Amino acid sequence: MNPVSGLRFAGYQARRVAQTCRTFSNWPVLLRELAGEKIGRGSGELEFCTRGGARLCCPNVPGARLPMYEQFADDCYDLAWVLGRDTGPLQVLDVGAHVGAFATNLALARHDLRVECYEPSPDTARYLRRNVERNALSDRVRVHELAMAAEVGTALLDDNSGGSVHNGLVQQDHRLVDGADAPGRRGTIEVKTSTFEQALAEAPAPFDVVKMDCEGGEYDLVYASSPASWAPVRRVVMEYHPVAGQSWAELRAWFAAVGLRMVRHSSNRPGLGTAWLTR
Repeated sequence: MNPVSGLRFAGYQARRVAQTCRTFSNWPVLLRELAGEKIGRGSGELEFCTRGGARLCCPNVPGARLPMYEQFADDCYDLAWVLGRDTGPLQVLDVGAHVGAFATNLALARHDLRVECYEPSPDTARYLRRNVERNALSDRVRVHELAMAAEVGTALLDDNSGGSVHNGLVQQDHRLVDGADAPGRRGTIEVKTSTFEQALAEAPAPFDVVKMDCEGGEYDLVYASSPASWAPVRRVVMEYHPVAGQSWAELRAWFAAVGLRMVRHSSNRPGLGTAWLTR
């Protein structure tokens, strides 16, 4: 590691320590277990207890812990923007729900809100269900162990069986988005798929808000849906990824054509970023 990279890594680590103390009420336990994991002595599972009252469990690996900091410390999707100033109940679609950090954060912030969570990894979905139940949200947050795709059926998923956010769909013997964390634990499994149209048909109400982070699956998911199905959607927050043959510029133009214009954008490398769109 060169000196510049070393300084950046040290700064990142210091920031995470400060965020742990500031964000989570059980920070002494977390810091001990995070340090233990680095030397192979940490617990296999962590519980994050936020100062706002949420309690979420996940495997004690970097790719599984990351959303806890992104959601509760970094506010990476801007919770206030996602909730908006609308009056009346909100119906939310969470594509790539992981272990439920986003859905839980959202549902605890507003009690007239329902979330439909889509998460294809069996191990990750088990944590998602547990976290929904432990936060007493089963009446408003529903879990679907499905990948969102262009068709209803099945697909191959590169799954690390460790709750990482870096699982990804496989097409033509390669992942849509590169991901090589959790060496030795990865394996390709078959998962069931749904579509935007099907998710809409099964939801109790049209979607007002859509959040997407599905490791490259966003392109097929969106392009296979009908423009009319997006008419009720008022806000979209999504992470887009570098996928061969696809471009964010074209996807952004598709959204603009259905009335959803980009109002904010964050990107630190080509083909990868977060976008906020509104009607």
